[in-house]
Amino acid sequence: MKRRFSKQTFTMGIFLFLILFSVKISAENVSPVTITQLERPIIRYEVIVPDVGEFVTLKCDFHMHTVFSDGYVWPDLRVIEAWVTGLDAIAITDHIENDRDRPFLSGDDNSSYELAKGAAERYGIILIKGGEITREQPYGHYNALFLKDVNLVDNEDPFTAIENAVKQGAFIQWNHPDWNSATRNQFEFQKKLLEKGYLHGVEISNRANWYPYVIDWALENNLTMMGNSDLHGIIMGELQLDKFQRPMTLVFAKEKTEQGIREALDNKRTVVWLADLINGREEWVSKLFLSCVRFGKIQVSNPEKKEGQIRLENISDIPWSLRLMGPVAQGTYRLEPRSSMLVRTRGQGNTKVIVTNAWVKTGTNLQIEVNLE
Repeated sequence: MKRRFSKQTFTMGIFLFLILFSVKISAENVSPVTITQLERPIIRYEVIVPDVGEFVTLKCDFHMHTVFSDGYVWPDLRVIEAWVTGLDAIAITDHIENDRDRPFLSGDDNSSYELAKGAAERYGIILIKGGEITREQPYGHYNALFLKDVNLVDNEDPFTAIENAVKQGAFIQWNHPDWNSATRNQFEFQKKLLEKGYLHGVEISNRANWYPYVIDWALENNLTMMGNSDLHGIIMGELQLDKFQRPMTLVFAKEKTEQGIREALDNKRTVVWLADLINGREEWVSKLFLSCVRFGKIQVSNPEKKEGQIRLENISDIPWSLRLMGPVAQGTYRLEPRSSMLVRTRGQGNTKVIVTNAWVKTGTNLQIEVNLE
């Protein structure tokens, strides 16, 4: 018996075929593009901070860890993270006393540096050899930077360990001084280091921790101010980079070299950047601010009343919170990264600018006078 197809059935079949054919064409057109977009090249996100006068501004992080102590990443990943997030220099500072009891892991206290050195050369990151001298309270933790052989530092006595590092020409940084109340309130060990000239820098911030009272202590003892990430895991798992720049020490160096960084640290030319907070010596915070923020010429709109407006431009990735005080301009403003705004003026002359997110002493913001004309 022959099976007959109605016109309706035939039309339905053609309709279904066209649908399936169009889906196939659509899939062939879209899928390769989608798959290609899945791949992502390693991209560097530049952090814009202008040079300060004759000095090149270098973005640095002098405190981080790898699997060769209590970190969770391989050393060369620290270099790649630094490059992607816009840094110029890093120091991998694994704990020198670590017994490295992890299975399948061998090497010594120089291994993390040696394993990261090749990646640093490829990506153009200045890699500083260092290690962390770690002791219980009240001694504290110290990074020894610019070491020649990290293995020679280790000693049961914390003072001797630091002395061994200094004999190699190391720069000694006191880490997270607000670790707990014992370190904050007992400075006898640190006083001994200062008397011998064995302490050179101190962290004003560590990870997401900020120690504003340490600014005064650093000034009193002529120490370099530093701020670092103290990373252990992957950076995306520890810091909210979608909201803030990673913690860093801005170093104002004569040249972009390891020697240039060391000379700048020895001469205290640093500013600490944590989230939207800026900390440091007044001289360098002031110079950094004036390198980042530009005050234009007053555009007079009402000559009779001497009213006008002035353009404020931020050419950096650092946000600046300002309070303008004076007869020419006044008000509170936030100048976002790489942005500008118009501020009303009346007349012209000197105006006090208080930078409320920049700290030059405990409880003291940067204050400068700007001539608006």
